[in-house]
Amino acid sequence: MRRDDVPVLELVVSTQPGGGPQHVLTLAPWLRARGWRPVVAGPRDGVLFERFAQSGVEIVRAATDRLRPATLLQLARLVRERGVRLVHSHGKGAGVYGRLVARAHRLPAIHTFHGIHFERYGVAARATYLGLERLLARWTTVVVNVSRAQHDEGLALRLFKPQQTRVIHNGVDVARLAVAALERGEARRALGLEPGGAIVGTAARFDEVKRLDLLLRAVATLDDRALRLVLIGRGAEERRLRGLAGALGLGDRAVFPGEISDAARLFHAFDIYASASRKEGMPLAVLEAMALGIPVLASDIPAHRELLGPASFGLVAATQEAFSAALRNLLADADARTALGAQNRTRARSEFNVGDMLAAVEAAYQEVLRL
Repeated sequence: MRRDDVPVLELVVSTQPGGGPQHVLTLAPWLRARGWRPVVAGPRDGVLFERFAQSGVEIVRAATDRLRPATLLQLARLVRERGVRLVHSHGKGAGVYGRLVARAHRLPAIHTFHGIHFERYGVAARATYLGLERLLARWTTVVVNVSRAQHDEGLALRLFKPQQTRVIHNGVDVARLAVAALERGEARRALGLEPGGAIVGTAARFDEVKRLDLLLRAVATLDDRALRLVLIGRGAEERRLRGLAGALGLGDRAVFPGEISDAARLFHAFDIYASASRKEGMPLAVLEAMALGIPVLASDIPAHRELLGPASFGLVAATQEAFSAALRNLLADADARTALGAQNRTRARSEFNVGDMLAAVEAAYQEVLRL
């Protein structure tokens, strides 16, 4: 069997900007150019749905973000009609469908964890989730982890066996980022911001695990009235975050531009990129900011340590007080921002190259298909 005879089904749980969907948006066109025939299936809930179609990759609307028998039947039909030989799922809901449909058709299944999140579940829901993942692992040929930290956590939770797992770090296309990135003034105008004043920014799904409320509280303690906090994205937490910004008296100091495709092209508007996440797999937006040379302040969690390096002075204890102090100090020290940005850029470009990521995924495909 030649590589160009192999249709591959890529299942995503969302088409909103975020690590998993954006990873597949990078992967699928590259696979197509290499002779594979990727078909992407997922909900039409974000701006990336159209981006897949524009990239020349077939995209099929499927409700992988909720459990329903009709979706499983739809995907089974898609597998038969396209002659799919490999199923690769990304994220929880997609992972359930992917492993089930692969097992039903006796196909190899690859599943990528783009973060393992279950801590806010109740006792019963947590046991159900972990038990389900352990069952699905029996029907999975290869499990991909996007960070060593996530790999270690998954092994400790018995979500997969050591021989199943591959660590494939997220990677960035530095050349594409550099070409697409707007210069500082233009990026600020695109966000509707004045040219002067300091800006702290982030791009994230509005989810509790991202702790965007901590950033709002931290900025509210700073005396600089010209300082702006830009939160790019949307999600279930948006209403609460907007309400908190109002309650803190931030007014126009808190900016909510909404969901933006290719948000990294606007990162040069920021003096600091901030991420206060409680937990991450391997945050792509942080990596993009690093590759662009933006100084990053990030909560001191395993995934961020893996990205920035354990000795980085951009790592911050995940408390409001620590972020307030770190923002205040870094905003007051242009030389420190320059040094941190340069450190970030060097690390991102040397350790997290998109070519290495894509080659490793293709190698996993060839391994399970014995090509």
